[in-house]
Amino acid sequence: MTHAIRLENIPKIHRARRFYTVTAYVTGVLLLLLVAEMVFKYAFHLELELGGPFGFLAFVQEGTTVALNLSLWVLIVHGWFYVVYLIAAYLLWMRMRWPLWVLLAMAGGGVVPFLSFVTEYVMGRRADREVAAAAADHQAQADEDAELREFEQSLSSVERAALDAEVRSEAARRAQANEGPRTTHKTY
Repeated sequence: MTHAIRLENIPKIHRARRFYTVTAYVTGVLLLLLVAEMVFKYAFHLELELGGPFGFLAFVQEGTTVALNLSLWVLIVHGWFYVVYLIAAYLLWMRMRWPLWVLLAMAGGGVVPFLSFVTEYVMGRRADREVAAAAADHQAQADEDAELREFEQSLSSVERAALDAEVRSEAARRAQANEGPRTTHKTY
């Protein structure tokens, strides 16, 4: 089986895979924090404040934060980190030469709670399987090439000449069989 993955790209794929894994988990955690923040904000009208007058970390009424509004920062950090996640997904997708639907599925992982963990698991395992198969194919090809070189070196000059003559006659026979009678077609 021939793979689109070239041997020299395997280390780049491993780096892209690790980058994607880290960003998928961070994005997933930030998205879960964002969902919790949205529940507190819209269901209970509370925001999370850091370092305010009510203690180091406290829930306060919406719109009354005087210190660092962590609810707002979770929103901002998730938004920017989602961009990093998209870059990581694109890099892995590009290196693996997957179809477009895979990139769209990976992109969706950062906007649906828990989906980034699922897409990381599925796409990560898919990448691992394809890289392992490509590495095995490359190794099998290298082994076959080494065996062929060893066989060619073991031939005497007489055996080599006989083999070359046999190959030439077979090539001539195949070329003659492919020529066959040619017909011309009229174009009307």
